[in-house]
Amino acid sequence: MNNAFCLKVALLEVSEEVDSYGNQKFKITKRNEVLSSEVSVSRNEFYEASRSGYKVTRVIRINNFLYKGERYISIEKKIYKVVRTYQISHLLELTLEDSKLCEVEGWLV
Repeated sequence: MNNAFCLKVALLEVSEEVDSYGNQKFKITKRNEVLSSEVSVSRNEFYEASRSGYKVTRVIRINNFLYKGERYISIEKKIYKVVRTYQISHLLELTLEDSKLCEVEGWLV
């Protein structure tokens, strides 16, 4: 992993809706594509997350002014959930876990 901002990610702003069957759905209301750098998941972070019921799979860094509290991120057509943010100077580290959601016609299902 290097520190170059070469990984393209999409920060997804979503609104929660319920369909006529009572199923929860997430409509993508805004998509902000930014460049990020990927860093290794530390051993300590991996085990701490496991104890809290999370499975950390990726850690990325972006410029902090780009992040507006989005809870979902798309990387290479895969959806991740943000489980933690951490400020490092002018950068924001986002800890991500896999999600079973996929993007279909402007929805996360």
